[in-house]
Amino acid sequence: MGASLALGSPAAFAKDINVVTSTDFYGEVAQAVLGKHGKVTSIISSPNVDPHDYEPTTKTAKTVSKADIVLYNGLGYDTWIEKLGGKKQIDIASDVMHAKDGDNEHLWYNSKTMAKTATYLANQYGKIDPKNKAEFKKNAANYEKKLTKLSTTLAQIKKNSDNKKVAVSEPVFEYALDDMGYSIANDHFAKAIEDGGDPSFSDIKKLQDDIKKKKIVFFVNNTQADSKVIKNLVDLCKKNNVPVVNVTETLPAKQNYISWMQSEYNQVLKIQEN
Repeated sequence: MGASLALGSPAAFAKDINVVTSTDFYGEVAQAVLGKHGKVTSIISSPNVDPHDYEPTTKTAKTVSKADIVLYNGLGYDTWIEKLGGKKQIDIASDVMHAKDGDNEHLWYNSKTMAKTATYLANQYGKIDPKNKAEFKKNAANYEKKLTKLSTTLAQIKKNSDNKKVAVSEPVFEYALDDMGYSIANDHFAKAIEDGGDPSFSDIKKLQDDIKKKKIVFFVNNTQADSKVIKNLVDLCKKNNVPVVNVTETLPAKQNYISWMQSEYNQVLKIQEN
C-alpha cells in the first residue's frame, strides 16, 4: 500500500506549467519552449493595444496572480504587470539581458534577446518540472535554430551598411540598426518624440536638410506613432526619394515574431539592392 501511495502522489507526476506573458511575441517563445507541458496566456494580443498604456482588468489581475511564471519586457514598456503577482516574475530586461534603467526598452529588436529568453525559460521550466528538463532545453534549441534565419539576414545587411547614417522617427528599431551596422543621425530628435515632447526647431531643420540633401540612406518610421511632425517628414522623404522603412512596436496581425522581424529586415535589404 505504501508503494502505491508513493506512486500516486502528486510529486510522481509532471506538473503542467501556467505561464502568463505581457505580449504575444513573448508568448510565442514561452510556448515554443514549454511545448505540451503547460499553457501560455498573453495579456496583449492585439497590435492596436499599446503596452505602455494598458490598464489591466480584474480578470487580467486574477489570471496573472495564478501564474507559475510571469514573463514581461521591463524598462517601463509593460511594468504594470509587476503589481499583479504570480509565483515567479521574469523581467527580460534585468533578468535575461542585464539591461539597466535608461537603456532602450525595445529589447525584442535586439537579435540576442529571443534566443537568450528561450534558454532562460528552459532553465526556469526545468526547476518547476525537472522530469521534462531535457525536453525544455531541446525545445529552446529548436526555437533558437529557427532564429538563425534572422541572423543570416542581419549578417547579409551588415556587409553593405558601411556604418552609413539613417534617421528614425523614434528609437524603436535602434537595436536592429546597430546589429545591421548603421548609425543614427538624429538621436536627440528621436528621444524627444519617444518622450512625447516636441523636437526643437533646430532638430527638425537639421533632419529636413539631411533628407533633402540625401545625407541619410533611409528613414525608419514607427507607423503606430501619431505625430504630424513625423507624417510631414515621411512625406518629405517620399518627395525627395529617400526610402522609408516602416516598423511597429507590437506584433502585426497574422504574423509571428520571425515573420515580423523578417518583413522589416527585408525592407532594408531591398533598399540596399536598389
